[in-house]
This record gives sequence, structure tokens and C-alpha cells, in this order.
Amino acid sequence: MLRKPTNDLSIRPKMSRSAVMALVVGGLFVFLASCYFAYGEGVRSGHKKYNEDQALISQLNSSVKEIKGDLASAQQSLTFAQRQQQIQEEAYKQISKAYANSEQKNSVLGSRLDFYRSIISPEDGQSGPAIQDLKHQIVDGKLSFDVTLVQAIKHKHQVRGNLKVVLYEGDALVAQWPASSTRSVNYQYFQQVSGSIERSALVGGEKLKVELELQGGERLERWFPLSQATSSQASNKEKTAAKLDDANISS
Repeated sequence: MLRKPTNDLSIRPKMSRSAVMALVVGGLFVFLASCYFAYGEGVRSGHKKYNEDQALISQLNSSVKEIKGDLASAQQSLTFAQRQQQIQEEAYKQISKAYANSEQKNSVLGSRLDFYRSIISPEDGQSGPAIQDLKHQIVDGKLSFDVTLVQAIKHKHQVRGNLKVVLYEGDALVAQWPASSTRSVNYQYFQQVSGSIERSALVGGEKLKVELELQGGERLERWFPLSQATSSQASNKEKTAAKLDDANISS
């Protein structure tokens, strides 16, 4: 037997207000709890990140301090090295200067030694007074010269006499020093005598004759050919004076 379908209407009972309130309060609690949990997790994560960042910052600060320390040490080392270099350069200059002065002094001492040796033991082996050397130059329109007289080997007695210097051009007498007399000399070992003759230039072929007349009547003479000296030449007088600075020099 067939039954006819019917539309059944179900009527549910209405929820009470207290149940609705409880449901709302429960949902709100769950939401708030979720928010609190999320907030707590965020705070913990933030604190962890903050601590990590602080540790990194501290590490970086330590690295910066270390680098600054290394830089300061490097600057000090550089300053010290520069000072050492300056000290070494100054020391090198002083050593070079001292070496140059030493070489110059050795040269002067060598010249002095040769000079004194020529007095004690002359090349020709002759003892007694001698005209050893003559240096000359043109200065301010004058022919200036220095004559060196020595007494070789034996030096017991004083050498006394009269000296004159004569300028020749070829065989012609041109001038004499002193002009109208002679120059007296008196020495035991050696003596340097300086003089000058009016002469602006040398053309070639000039020569000086040095004559020394001793007190006993003996006469010594020596010829010196002249080169073309100019005012730009170094002063031979100063050179000779440097060699003979311990001697008795008469001008």
C-alpha cells in the first residue's frame, strides 16, 4: 500500500538568552586568548631578535674598537718609522759631511807632510837655504805671488838675507818687487813671502826670477815660468796658507 508523501514541519526550541550570552562570551574569550597568545609570541620573538641585535652590535663595537686600536698602533709605528728615517738621513748627512771633512783634512795633512818632508829630506839631497816654490795669480789687475823659502836638512842657524822677485817677458826685464829695493828675510825652517806686481793679464812667455842674497854673500836664484792666470782661479795664497797654518808666515 502506497503512502503519500507529506511535508513535515520541525520546530526547534528557541535558545535561551543566557546560552547566547555564554556562547558570545566563550567566543570572545577564545579570541582574546588567541590575541594574547599571539602578542606573547610576538613579544618573545621581539625580545629574542633584540637580544641578537644587541649581541651583534656589541660584537661590531668590539671589532671597531679593535680596528681603531690597530690603526692607532699602525700610526704610532708609522710616526716612529718616519722619525727613525729622519734620524738616519740626518746621521747619513753628518757622516757624509764628516767623511768629506776627513778627506779634506787628510789631503791637507798629506800636503803638510810632503812639505815638511821636503825640508827634512829634499829631492836633490842638498842642505841649506833654498827657494822651494812660487804660486801666482792675477787679482784686481795685479800679479800676486807667494814665494816659499826653506832651510833643508840642517836647521841649527837662522837664515838671513835679502829677497827680490823680477818679472821678465822673454829676456826683457819688465818689473821688480820690491820696486826699488829688496825684502829682508829671517827664518830657521821656512818662510812664505807674499808680494804683487802691477799686471792686468799674462800674454804668454812671462817668467819670474826669484833672487835670494844671503848674509854671507851667497846668492840663490830660481826661475818660474808663468801660466795665464785669471781672477777666476782659486787663491793659491789661501791653499798655501792652509798647508802652512802652523808656520811663521811673513807678508
